[in-house]
Amino acid sequence: MNKKAEKFSAMLKENKIDCFEAVETQDEFQTVAFRSAMEVSGQRLPVVVIVDQSIFVIVRTVVASNCIDDNAVRARVERRIDEMNAQFKVFKYYVRDNSLVLDMCISASETGFEPDIVRVVLDLAVKHLTEVFPALMETIWGQKKKEKGPSLF
Repeated sequence: MNKKAEKFSAMLKENKIDCFEAVETQDEFQTVAFRSAMEVSGQRLPVVVIVDQSIFVIVRTVVASNCIDDNAVRARVERRIDEMNAQFKVFKYYVRDNSLVLDMCISASETGFEPDIVRVVLDLAVKHLTEVFPALMETIWGQKKKEKGPSLF
């Protein structure tokens, strides 16, 4: 395990945070993916903290999976996320494989890495997504969520 991943793992253990599963890869950067999920608006969104020997730590979540499969939807979503990407510093949205993905990038050298910053960014992500998730889903689906009746969200 790389040194930043060791620090992150130690912070998790010290704070009795046991919701992450560490997956070590055997790549040239000694990448460790810490996988978990966050609950936002009643949905469990997968989240991964990617820690390697580069100068970055990436926190990634799939906000909406496999639902941007039409050009009109893609155009609506891309307009919305362009606005959001210009507005928020740490949050960057993009569409990959018909899914809406959110990345948060943290600069972190091996010696200067502070694992508590990752905790702060995760807390900010939950707060941010709680605020914007309904509007994002409205953008994807092209309408407001119905108040009554069956719903995916």
